[in-house]
Amino acid sequence: MDFTFTQKEEMFRKMVQMFVQRELAPRGKELANLDHVPWDIIKRMGDMGFFGLGVPEKYGGQPASAVMIGIAFEELCRTGNIVGAGPLGTPLGNNLLLANFGTEEAKEEWLASLIKGEKLGCVALTEPGCGSDAAAITTRAVRDGDSYIINGEKTSISFGLQAHVTAMFVKTDPKAGAKGVTCLLCPLDLPGITRSKFTDMGWLQTGRASLVFDGVRVPAKYRLGEEGQGFYVAMGLFDEMLRVVSGLGPLTWAQVALEQAMAYAAQRTAFGKPLAKWEGVSSKIAEGATMIEAARWLCYRALWLKDQGQRNTKEAAMVKFWCPKVAVQVIHDALLIHGHTGYSDEYPIQQMLRDAIGFELADGTAEIMKIIIARELMGRVAVPYAP
Repeated sequence: MDFTFTQKEEMFRKMVQMFVQRELAPRGKELANLDHVPWDIIKRMGDMGFFGLGVPEKYGGQPASAVMIGIAFEELCRTGNIVGAGPLGTPLGNNLLLANFGTEEAKEEWLASLIKGEKLGCVALTEPGCGSDAAAITTRAVRDGDSYIINGEKTSISFGLQAHVTAMFVKTDPKAGAKGVTCLLCPLDLPGITRSKFTDMGWLQTGRASLVFDGVRVPAKYRLGEEGQGFYVAMGLFDEMLRVVSGLGPLTWAQVALEQAMAYAAQRTAFGKPLAKWEGVSSKIAEGATMIEAARWLCYRALWLKDQGQRNTKEAAMVKFWCPKVAVQVIHDALLIHGHTGYSDEYPIQQMLRDAIGFELADGTAEIMKIIIARELMGRVAVPYAP
């Protein structure tokens, strides 16, 4: 049993840390309230190879373990907002879907520019009438010769306003349930696509959007995987990767907030003593540190299992349910330790709290994750919709 990272992983961590310190940290206040990720940052991330993590080298990617992708997400969150880490969510997910399931023609057309950060991708699964119940999507794609014609709406799509292309999930057979879902790569400049923006309390820079498709014609060569296999393509990606990094991100903000709370408690006095000497404050700090430590190692165990080729569905669901909850609690306590100053928008803790709440919603709610955990522990007897 070894709880240390490899030399390669530590070198990679230092490289990401240097990028954050050089490119992101000096622009903290400038970036905090933007409604997008600046293109110069996306391009620099492309130069660093972040959009090619786990993509085969022949397409311009670089070998990366699941643990390394987790390290990148963790370190990019140390800015205290989602500017750095956000593009390693669904944009990297789009690239991995294309690299693993796309046709050679689609890869040649799109992968190089996506990996370089010249263009940006996203993933479109959620709809107004369904989120976690991915098999219930109603956006329809009808085969017409060498194309699919798409009608429907996707909602709550991170980077939906900035992206050039989306890996989207559609119904090609409405009567087949999960077996009727297909994944298509859809350029977002095609005729018939309308985008609109949501105004949110957090995740400001991801540009959450609604995408409406009205008779959009997509070439069949852009299909990702076989027709009717889209549900399994989606679940493999979300189970194994995005759910875990969705835990590491808010945990990192919790660590940053806790460190700020410790510094504040050491210098701020009340009744002639530093706040840290009062048990009500020091207990919250000790509890927060313990919860972060336990949750973080659960994240890396889930990633390690994936790297070992072992099933990690249960662990990934545990991460997705528990880690954002831990983060929200720890950040909230850190805000309270700061008192009225923590409540001010002049300080980053309030933004970290708002952004961490977003991870409680994204990529599956806690309620769905608990059903998955129970199913993995007990079998189909614990599945509400199973006979």
